[in-house]
Amino acid sequence: MRCIKFPLAQTGYINKLSLDYLTGNPDLRDYYNFSPDFAGLEAVIAQRKKFPVNRAALVETLTRQYNSPAKDFGKNRGNKAVVHNIQSILHENTFTVTSGHQLNIFTGPLYYIIKLVSVIKYAEMLKQHFPAYHFVPVYWMATEDHDLEEINHFYLWGKTLKWDAQSEGAVGRMNPHSLESVIEELEKLTANSPNGKGLIDLFKSAYGQHNTLAGATRYLVNELFKQYGLVVVDGDDPILKKALIPVFEMDIFETVLFKAINHSFSALQKKYKLPVTPREINVFYLEAHSRERIVLEGGHYQVLNSTKHWTESELKAELHTHPEHFSPNVVMRPMYQELVLPNLTYIGGNNEIAYWLELRESFLRANVFFPQLLVRDSALFIGKKAAKDLDQLKLKPEDLFLSLPDLKFKFYETNMLGHAAEQAVSAILGQYDALKDDLKGLPADLAAMIVKQMNIQVKEVKKWKNDIHNKQMEIQEKNVIKLEKLYAAFYPDGELQERHDNFMPFYLQNGAEWLEMLKKEFDPLQAVCHIFIEE
Repeated sequence: MRCIKFPLAQTGYINKLSLDYLTGNPDLRDYYNFSPDFAGLEAVIAQRKKFPVNRAALVETLTRQYNSPAKDFGKNRGNKAVVHNIQSILHENTFTVTSGHQLNIFTGPLYYIIKLVSVIKYAEMLKQHFPAYHFVPVYWMATEDHDLEEINHFYLWGKTLKWDAQSEGAVGRMNPHSLESVIEELEKLTANSPNGKGLIDLFKSAYGQHNTLAGATRYLVNELFKQYGLVVVDGDDPILKKALIPVFEMDIFETVLFKAINHSFSALQKKYKLPVTPREINVFYLEAHSRERIVLEGGHYQVLNSTKHWTESELKAELHTHPEHFSPNVVMRPMYQELVLPNLTYIGGNNEIAYWLELRESFLRANVFFPQLLVRDSALFIGKKAAKDLDQLKLKPEDLFLSLPDLKFKFYETNMLGHAAEQAVSAILGQYDALKDDLKGLPADLAAMIVKQMNIQVKEVKKWKNDIHNKQMEIQEKNVIKLEKLYAAFYPDGELQERHDNFMPFYLQNGAEWLEMLKKEFDPLQAVCHIFIEE
């Protein structure tokens, strides 16, 4: 495959807030600490050192998580890079680069994989530029999310494959064994693919040998990316949650986060459409089969849709005794990551970066490190047939980022220039008109006879012209239909390819080499969409 780079800013699929951040709009300078480039990385590292984390507790937790249920994770030579990266966190010269994502079954849409490759690539780039330090790529699993509908399905070759399961609690705690029926369907669909058996065996091991979706996802991601040392973190952990207790208290009892985020929200919403609206309390109460918001009502703290309630002192006691019962929402989770990890950079989608920009003031109020923010790489994959169709339509791959009406206009503009034969016939008709003028001075009867014969011929030539034109129009209409089908393939259900289609078609064909190809081309500092074209 060849790859061309197209600026994200020109795709039309990046929100204005993130775009202004990437282009250095001075109006946003109060909403981030570090620019999205290498220039200030030494400053990032120096600042991060002022916000120490409990490295020993983190390494102990990661070791425990990776060795459950398998007890010999560290003994498997294939996991060497991961084990090395986990142990390296004990050293003060080691820092992390992080991205987070939901636990989509079978990895969900393509950008799940794209995010992780972006993090891996940036960690490698940092190591090349700052060899005195070690950088660990991290995937923070959103194990405590409770919206099953967002992760229980994926799209493959026009089919929707769905996990028929029910849950109202944290999805990471769900038992994934009932995904067996989905794997059976996948096995039929991938039977003739070069890497089909290996991928199906991986899914069987992931979802069949682990009792939680969190464990299954960690295993699956590790098998795909272990050679790069990607470390997977599950925040649904009592040891890690201890670091968040002071922030829980500030949020629940003083509404510090709400006040800070609301201040930023009020200023930014005058110019931008914002993805996150703050709540007075940004904490859920987490139990085995439920995750419900905590609210203050009538002087007591209440769990919505529950009979649970506490006084302030009772809730503080519960928080310190069982921090694992408390779960951060989307605006507090970034703070949780920065309290647990020695993190330098967060890499996310452009909507994620937009809501991070809303959060900086809350980080300052809570005295938590606010990292460098980068927009993840983006990718578009064009197969051999689609590339040929684009070429025949005289369109460029990057034209696919136009809206369909604009793409049609460009097609017409490029193609509706008239066939050469049509232009030649028009020239002949022009010569007939010139000849009529030249007949002046001839005997009238001779001129009339010639004109009569000419009119018969002109009528026939005009018929040629109309036939040619109508055929051209017919050809263009067929091409327009082809164009519409082509466009629909890259925007299934009206969504970008990377936000809809699964990674399997590409991995089944090329295996791990496909991931290596992505890593080779990616660079999250470039803010581009990588258009991969099969040749």
